[in-house]
Amino acid sequence: MTLTAILPTLRRSIPDPLQPRHWPEHTVPTVSDVVIGGVSLTRLVEITGTPALLTGDLPHPKPAQARTQGIGNDVTVLVFQVTLRIDTDTDKRVALTDCGFDRVTPCWDECRLIGRTSTAKNTTIELIPGETGSAPWPYPTVTLPADLHQGDLLAVPCAGAVTLSDVRPRPQAAFVPAERTRELAVTR
Repeated sequence: MTLTAILPTLRRSIPDPLQPRHWPEHTVPTVSDVVIGGVSLTRLVEITGTPALLTGDLPHPKPAQARTQGIGNDVTVLVFQVTLRIDTDTDKRVALTDCGFDRVTPCWDECRLIGRTSTAKNTTIELIPGETGSAPWPYPTVTLPADLHQGDLLAVPCAGAVTLSDVRPRPQAAFVPAERTRELAVTR
């Protein structure tokens, strides 16, 4: 347990610590952001929108044996947005997101709020991918400030090199009735 988890008001003056072994080299946390190699993640989102990705090298390269087994030295930070926050009657907290997680390997213990500083105590929140189509269950559960709300940005490191097609919501295939399919085939 960290000092900022015990006394959340300290987040205004010192950043939540992060585990450097999970983040790209030259990662520096601030009270409301994460800067990687001089690139602010909140500024990256301002320019590219969400979901956003930034790939870098791990600070401690993995041994050659791990690299030959397909486990490389790359790490990608995924920045995504909370699109909806729901608290159920059974005291369960759920947040819908604007990306999918089924094709990436996030380190959920390192998930953090960026873009603003929260002094609320931490709580567990279940993240539900906002993609149409199949979403993996069980959904990831993360520890984040209890005042998480719609529009908040979250950053999480993911193993390996990740592309936007891995995290963008996939459109669901439209249903086309059989008679319309035959009609389209005849006109071609």
